[in-house]
Amino acid sequence: MVKTFKIIELQEYQNTRKCPSNDEFMITIICNLLNNLALRNNFIHSELRSYKIQNKKGDDNLRILSGLYVCSLVTCWETFFRDLFVFLCNNDKKIENHLNVSLKQKERNQIPSGITLGEFYTTKYNFQNLNQLRRAFDFIFQKKTQHVSDYFSDDVFHGVIFAEHAKIRKWINEGTLKSKIDTTLQKAFEIRHRVTHDANYLVNEPPTLFSDIECVFQMVPQFFASHIAKKYMQKRVVFNVNEKSVRITSSPESNEVSYAFTIDDFIATDYEVAPRQS
Repeated sequence: MVKTFKIIELQEYQNTRKCPSNDEFMITIICNLLNNLALRNNFIHSELRSYKIQNKKGDDNLRILSGLYVCSLVTCWETFFRDLFVFLCNNDKKIENHLNVSLKQKERNQIPSGITLGEFYTTKYNFQNLNQLRRAFDFIFQKKTQHVSDYFSDDVFHGVIFAEHAKIRKWINEGTLKSKIDTTLQKAFEIRHRVTHDANYLVNEPPTLFSDIECVFQMVPQFFASHIAKKYMQKRVVFNVNEKSVRITSSPESNEVSYAFTIDDFIATDYEVAPRQS
């Protein structure tokens, strides 16, 4: 079988995903998400601290960094939701049956050994495009939505603990969550497009927008990760409300709830590693 560009790309995704087995797929993409977000978050905030310490005003260097930061957050978003799509296709029998029925025989013959059905279907959608991403999940769930936020039902956010000061909580209390997320996503994807395709464009948006973008791109995927992992009884990050500690498990105790890391969590340096429980 001749390897097409798309098949080679899928194999490259497998290599960079570094998933040891299908049983570890969900926790692998969760840990990849957290690591990817932390690396980018800590880099930009280190630069911002440097500007603050030196009392420097915003300049072209900072505008370039800001644009690249937004681009990288969109890439983290794309990677996570593409991998989440693969997990659902490969682990939900109803979805898998739907894919098999929809797959043409010619396409079936194009899937080489080592490429899963879910991975093959990702080639049909562009996950760095909001409408394409929405249509991808509409297809596997056999739904008809208008906005990405139509998937942000209460159960996605229920039972996940995170810092009190996170904007997500404020938006929930105000009843503006879906509209804020839709607006912020749209603006961030527009910035990514302009930065990628127009070198003459330098980001010059208000700091409040970047704060919103950080919140949405860093926290919303974590809510989905916890929600899907819990639904399919997969390993996830949980917070022990008594011991004030986090761990990875598929079987949380009664005093443990799913946890979403915030910006402050990522840049914190006062973590301690607790002894492993026997």
